[in-house]
Amino acid sequence: MFCGSREEKKGLKIKKGGSKMCAQPRKVVPFFFAVLFLLLPLCLASAEVGVTDNEIVIGTSQPMTGGMAFIGNQNISGMTVMIDDINKKGGIFGRKINHVVMDDGYRSDRHIANVRRMIDVNKVFCFVMNLGTPTVAASLPLLNQYKIPLYAPATESRIFDKEPYILAVFASYRQMLIQGLNYMMQQRGKKKIALFYWDNAFGREHLDAAKEFLTAKGTDLLAEENYKEEDFDMSSQAMKLKKSNADCVALGASLTGCIKIINAMHNIGYYPEILGPLMLVSPGFVKVAGEHSEGVFVTLPFISPADQAVAPYKEMAKKYYPDKPWDDNIMSGMGNIYSLVEACKRAGKDLTREKFIKAVEGMSDQNFDNPFLRGAKFQFGPGHHRACSSIMMGQIKAGQLERVTGWLHWKDMPVPEIK
Repeated sequence: MFCGSREEKKGLKIKKGGSKMCAQPRKVVPFFFAVLFLLLPLCLASAEVGVTDNEIVIGTSQPMTGGMAFIGNQNISGMTVMIDDINKKGGIFGRKINHVVMDDGYRSDRHIANVRRMIDVNKVFCFVMNLGTPTVAASLPLLNQYKIPLYAPATESRIFDKEPYILAVFASYRQMLIQGLNYMMQQRGKKKIALFYWDNAFGREHLDAAKEFLTAKGTDLLAEENYKEEDFDMSSQAMKLKKSNADCVALGASLTGCIKIINAMHNIGYYPEILGPLMLVSPGFVKVAGEHSEGVFVTLPFISPADQAVAPYKEMAKKYYPDKPWDDNIMSGMGNIYSLVEACKRAGKDLTREKFIKAVEGMSDQNFDNPFLRGAKFQFGPGHHRACSSIMMGQIKAGQLERVTGWLHWKDMPVPEIK
């Protein structure tokens, strides 16, 4: 039984001469502060999800199995090399990077499950290099709900350009295709353009970009043929492309789709110049396509793996993985971790997601010498979450992908850089 007024029952006021029972609630106050003193360091140490005194937890969902496995494994290998090197040097303000990697097989349902698990169970601070246009698009509601940054997604779709929590480093598929077509028309003298594209968001982005650019140039696509990934026979599409008499066929297709249509065109004696997408950087393209890959042009948002700027990183990667090829994919993995670490350092010791995003938004080629993008023009900014539009042109020669241009910058284009 309590005595006294309501205030006295709370231990806020005790009348003189009150009984010992009435005075006992006063002990709650020092006990409360003692508990608070013990819990306070734990609260401070967990100021941001995925950030402790000792580590920063980042997550990646990539296809480690299935048709895109070579690209996924190469990307992860590059990230692993750079993370291990950073951790050996003391991490970021004493925090080691804890990298959680999950395989999604390039399936949206598995990608969503991976992202949710890394949010709920692994408590990641951010995601890095999650791969795939349809897969990343499927996980977008989760990123927005939990306000988790995805840095350097391994998809260059323009549909993410205005997303608040996605921070894209390289040129978009739209920007790559437009500059690639401009090169083919201006430097290769090609005037009759056709397009073969995947019947999904990735392929349609290439279709929209081709139509946008060619309309601005006062011409049209001579043919536009599509396919579904399960399609085996591409002979009908190849014949229609041939009948269009196009001297350049641009591809907005998967690795297997590109191989199938090139083989089908060559099988009927049709040899236009081919402008291929970024994913043809995979050595698997040359390995499977064989002689049919010879002469294919590829749009590339990366510095050449043979460039002296990245020579020390090639040496580092070879020490870790002597049997893995030093290619654009493993280099991309290293480069994206390199710039992620720079952003975390700029955000300061009191790292939060908000400060990380602001730090990224302040990075450009004017204040950050990124060896993996040396010579390119790049600029993040508030509301400008795709840093770079610069590309290089590559070509398959004697079974090897070679750069045939230096950096091509967005200049004198008849369409805007960001749509």
